[in-house]
Amino acid sequence: MANIGYIQMVRHCNQNCGFCSNPETPWFHGEPEVRAIIDDFARRDYFGVIFTGGEPTLTPILAATIAYARAKGLHTRMISNGQKLADADYLRSLEEAGLQHVHISVHSHIEALEDFLTGAPGSLRWAKEALTNLATSAIRVDVNIVINRYNVDQLHETIAWFETH
Repeated sequence: MANIGYIQMVRHCNQNCGFCSNPETPWFHGEPEVRAIIDDFARRDYFGVIFTGGEPTLTPILAATIAYARAKGLHTRMISNGQKLADADYLRSLEEAGLQHVHISVHSHIEALEDFLTGAPGSLRWAKEALTNLATSAIRVDVNIVINRYNVDQLHETIAWFETH
């Protein structure tokens, strides 16, 4: 099993999922702190690092951090809601920095339900755009779905939706 470290870049988010286990705070890592953590992962021969949050795309140091991790030989992953990845130029900047794998969180193919679950109207549209942008990149993509009482009955339809999109 690969040894992968996690770095929680920020504790805030641009969505408000009712099931989120990360309490929002204005706290964030600075670049020297993140570099020290990455140096520690590299020194201990970790396979890679997963950048998380809150929403990791909300830190202005994400691309530089990804590039630093790649320079240290680490595989780079990120867990994101995809909202900022709907911007093709922003996604390209992360890919150029060395991002290799993204886990996009989408919880329903039904727009109103996704809006309800994320507390962010338009979240499904952003996720679709992010997935479209990722399809033209070399970045590997996985989808995270939090199964709950609101979406469990449509899970098979949501999976089918992902297969066609």
